[in-house]
Amino acid sequence: MGVAVAMAVFILSHVLLVRARLKEYLIRSVGARLYLIGYSVFSVILFGWVIAELLNAPRVPVWYAGSWAHAFAVLMMLPAFVLIGIGIVTPNPVSVAFRAGCFRADRPGFVGWFRHPLLLGLTLWGAAHVPANGDWPSLILFAGSAVFGAFGMVMLERRYRRKLGAREWDRLTSGAGHVDRAGIVGTMVGIVAWCALLALHPILFGVDPLAFIRMR
Repeated sequence: MGVAVAMAVFILSHVLLVRARLKEYLIRSVGARLYLIGYSVFSVILFGWVIAELLNAPRVPVWYAGSWAHAFAVLMMLPAFVLIGIGIVTPNPVSVAFRAGCFRADRPGFVGWFRHPLLLGLTLWGAAHVPANGDWPSLILFAGSAVFGAFGMVMLERRYRRKLGAREWDRLTSGAGHVDRAGIVGTMVGIVAWCALLALHPILFGVDPLAFIRMR
C-alpha cells in the first residue's frame, strides 16, 4: 500500500506542477530557474520516498526473473541513461527541458531524432526493469513509470500543439536531427551515469545488476 500511495503522490504532483496555469504562475512568482530547481528537488524527494517504500515493502512474486531479464535491464539502461542525459543538457521548446539555452529549429540536434528524450529515457528506464522485477509492488514502480512516461509524451504533444499553434509547432519540429555538441555531452553524461549506477546499485538498492555474470 505504501508504494502505491507514494507512486500516486509522485505522479499527481508532476501532473499538477506542469499544468499550464500553475506552471506559469510559479514561473512568474519565482522565475524559471528557481522553478526548475524546485521542481527537480521536489521530484527527487518524492522519488526517494517511492524507493524507500519499495525497499521496505513485502514482496509477492508474480513471475521468476531469469538471467536474461537482468541482462536485458543492464543493456537497456544504457540508452535510457543516454536519452536522459541528452534531455537534461539540450534546450527543448516542445518538451521537458532543464536548459533554457538557444534552440535552433533548423538545427535541433538530437531533439530532431528524439522529440522527448528525457521522457523517453524515463519510459525506457521503467520498461527495462519490468522483466527483472516480477514481483508486487516492484511492478507498481517500474510498469507505472513506463506507462506514465509514455502517457506524458502523448499529453505534451497535445498541449504544445494547442499552445503553439499548428504553424509554430511544425516549424519547431520539422528540423532534421544531427549530431551536435549538446547531444555528445548528454551522451557522455549518460554513459558515465550508467557505469556509476552499475557500481553503486548494490550499495543503494541491495541488488547487484551484474550478479548474473559473476554466477557463471
